[in-house]
Amino acid sequence: MNQIATVDQAEVNALLAELGGGASNEQDTIKIPFLKIQYDPEDSQGRDVKRGTFFLSDQTEPVYAQDVKLHVMAQYYQYRQSDPDTYKIVNKSILQEDLRKGEARDMLGTLRCGRPTTKQLKELDDDQQKMWRNKVKATRILRGVTSYIGKTADGEEKTVENAPFQLYLKGSSFLKFDDVTKALPYGKRYQDLWVDLKTSKAGKAFITEFAIDFTSPAILTNEVVETMKLFVEMARQENSRIEESYRKHSMERQSDGAVYDAIADDLDSDLEDSND
Repeated sequence: MNQIATVDQAEVNALLAELGGGASNEQDTIKIPFLKIQYDPEDSQGRDVKRGTFFLSDQTEPVYAQDVKLHVMAQYYQYRQSDPDTYKIVNKSILQEDLRKGEARDMLGTLRCGRPTTKQLKELDDDQQKMWRNKVKATRILRGVTSYIGKTADGEEKTVENAPFQLYLKGSSFLKFDDVTKALPYGKRYQDLWVDLKTSKAGKAFITEFAIDFTSPAILTNEVVETMKLFVEMARQENSRIEESYRKHSMERQSDGAVYDAIADDLDSDLEDSND
């Protein structure tokens, strides 16, 4: 898959959304593959693969690489809550470019999926802090294109070029992309340069490691600009769905609160009458 093919589909989806003609469905949602880290020493067919390598989730025959190059075009932050038994997402906040600006409204009508603010967290005991950090993950999301030379599980060398990806960073990897933003030359943005990505092992986990490739500037061609439009549209679609769900659940909360207040008033009146 290349960035042009993905953008073409995104444009079709956006056009259909503008034209209307019926409710949108899941197929209209823009989707791009995840850049993942291989944790299992075997693939789905039982073949040996190297742990800590990268691969894309949409590859029929995964191509694994020890390190990859990224052209990061978009960066977002999001609070995500998953079911501890199924690991499926049960709530998530809107995508934000800066967690310090604006409210992290979520699908269930609350903020930050109910997680306390950083200041509030610090006032809780260690067990409660750990509970909230496990329950609701602050996640950094990178979207762009990746290029690399890797190998399949059978050892066949293949080249991946300008394939769209999204990479979720949380836990120990959450702050790692700061190594890029802090090292940017004056006047440069992370979109202006390619980035090298590899992993380092920390216990049972693999931590992402980023470094700017100063020898490879990222040229903003027409294809790159069109791909950037894709990520803008993806974020717009996702935030639109979350905001709609937020409004719905907020109204339900207000309605429930009004009913509760009415019942409480009636109860108070009954109690007052019984005392006469």
